[in-house]
Amino acid sequence: MRSVRYLTVAAALLVGACAGPPPRPPAPPPPPVALDPDAACLQDLRDRAVVFEPLATVGASPACQVPNPVKVTADGQMNWNRPGVLSCTTMRVVERFEADAVQPAAQRYFGQRVVRLLHMGTYECRTRRTDATAAAAAAGKPVRGGRLSEHARGQAIDIGGFELADGTVVSVKRDWRGGGRNAAFLTEVSRAACEHFSVVLTPNYNAVHADHLHLDIGPHRLCGV
Repeated sequence: MRSVRYLTVAAALLVGACAGPPPRPPAPPPPPVALDPDAACLQDLRDRAVVFEPLATVGASPACQVPNPVKVTADGQMNWNRPGVLSCTTMRVVERFEADAVQPAAQRYFGQRVVRLLHMGTYECRTRRTDATAAAAAAGKPVRGGRLSEHARGQAIDIGGFELADGTVVSVKRDWRGGGRNAAFLTEVSRAACEHFSVVLTPNYNAVHADHLHLDIGPHRLCGV
């Protein structure tokens, strides 16, 4: 019996030695990597074939700073008549508006694509232009004060027209009130713009916008179609 007890104890010790220490708990997962929103936006523009140059800073005035500014010459939907400077976020909205609204409307009305965006302005450090400020400027009177324009933050673009693949130009100034498919096309894309932008101003809004569509992503809401 004594030898049996010795054997039992020895076997238990042997099993314990072979078992080793208890396993360590799994290491906690690494913390998620914080994505740089500016870098993510720039990559999104690249993925959408936007031709642009990132800019370090824009504007000397502290009131007219543009977050994550880009200088754009073309995008995945169409060329631009001249370079424009916008915030990356604004440019992303412009490209999606072109893809989701402008190109489908061009196919429906004209059976072809828009190949060139004819814009009249992007970034500009200035206050808002209204009928009153336009009248004062025309009379040679100084214009003081006023709310800062969204152009001063790189959050607005003024579109004067669109050039189609066959060279036809659809002009806001000439065609908005002209009737026919050109006017219908401009009205449709303007209404669609209200789904993408915070503010849309057209020739129906006031005389200052008689020749262009103003689109911005500022904090205010207005669909002036």
